[in-house]
Amino acid sequence: MSTLAHHRPQAQSEPEAADGAGDQALILLNPRSFRMSLRQRVDRIRSLAGKRTLAIVEASEPGQMQQALNHARKAGCRLIIVVGGDGTLQGVVTLLAASQATPPNILMLGGGRTNYTARDIGTSDQLLATLEAALDDPGKLSVTSRQSLELDHPDIGIQHGFFLAAALVDFVIRDAHRFRSQGSGLLRTGHLSSAICLSRLAALGLIGRSGFVAPELSIDAGALGLLEGPTRLLIATTLTHQADLIDPYIAVGDGPVRLTAVLKQAQGFWRRLPRLMRGHHWPGMNTRSGYLSGRCEEVRVHGLTGIALDGQEFDLDPGIPLSIRPGPMFRFLHR
Repeated sequence: MSTLAHHRPQAQSEPEAADGAGDQALILLNPRSFRMSLRQRVDRIRSLAGKRTLAIVEASEPGQMQQALNHARKAGCRLIIVVGGDGTLQGVVTLLAASQATPPNILMLGGGRTNYTARDIGTSDQLLATLEAALDDPGKLSVTSRQSLELDHPDIGIQHGFFLAAALVDFVIRDAHRFRSQGSGLLRTGHLSSAICLSRLAALGLIGRSGFVAPELSIDAGALGLLEGPTRLLIATTLTHQADLIDPYIAVGDGPVRLTAVLKQAQGFWRRLPRLMRGHHWPGMNTRSGYLSGRCEEVRVHGLTGIALDGQEFDLDPGIPLSIRPGPMFRFLHR
């Protein structure tokens, strides 16, 4: 693990554009993330950091991240450059939130498969060019804020992230993780592995052998509504999805938490799924017909045995409710 070094690029012309980007910075890189195995990206990032005598820490475990972030905080680091997937960022923001100190700016460079949060911020592409801009000319970068989700359950403590998946989506994520872990060939670990896994599940689903069992849930979203019964779909986020074709949250209700839940017996689910994926409302879409979607302040869910938060798997005691509420704001740099 490298020692933190001073890094002071040229002064920024617009302080609000990238406040603090010219102070000490740390690159926190997860070498196990998917895109780091392509085109010698790790070596190129190491080279960029070395030429600028900038600290780079390669970490894939929470303990390694904690040590690096503690070191960065003591050194007065104002910028954390995260190179990894959604799960890497989830671990970083959880550790930063637990410190109860003002978090540094974050530059999230999507190094995973989906890069869900990086896509929302606008930093999922041109990884190396964006990194160079942050190191050499931070004044050209802008700042955007994103509020995190805060999950609270005795089995996982308090976790922070940006996208929660349960029921069918959690099942698909876990199945994909198992599929990839059972081999080392390109069909299991390469670009096509996700498509292969989904196709396999779809084929099994057509003959009733996918293995998915809709959990019996009680989802209390306060003023937005209450949904109870075997649940096919449960997702929540604080992201905006402004540039995404898929935005499966209806524009109703108030609050930072965006939620969509659908019961197994929801009326016309498959026929209406394309509209739901675009966030379109239709007459009769309500909890009586098996749908709950919109914005709220907090959600309490009884009956969950597991969730995926930014792709990270967590197992839960279904007898204890999971609380989903807005967490701290984080400031992200982007081009």
